[in-house]
Amino acid sequence: MSPLWCSDFQYYVYTSTLSTFVFLGKSVVAKVDIPKGTELKLDMFAVKVGEPKGIPPENMQELVGKKLKVDVKEDNSILTYEAT
Repeated sequence: MSPLWCSDFQYYVYTSTLSTFVFLGKSVVAKVDIPKGTELKLDMFAVKVGEPKGIPPENMQELVGKKLKVDVKEDNSILTYEAT
């Protein structure tokens, strides 16, 4: 069983588990309810396995300072189009 290098995630994923990894990928979620218009801060985020897939954990820092266009409930994924 040879590993597949995924440079986007910066670690090895074994080909036998790749489909599970892709399906169950981790995403940035709201640690608390975040109202529309709130400026995002790092302490508002958690990382969990979730659907729909949102922003990958390695891109979490890119959200800091952006404002939400919609309300995001606790434990819901933060999606790219929801923050500007």
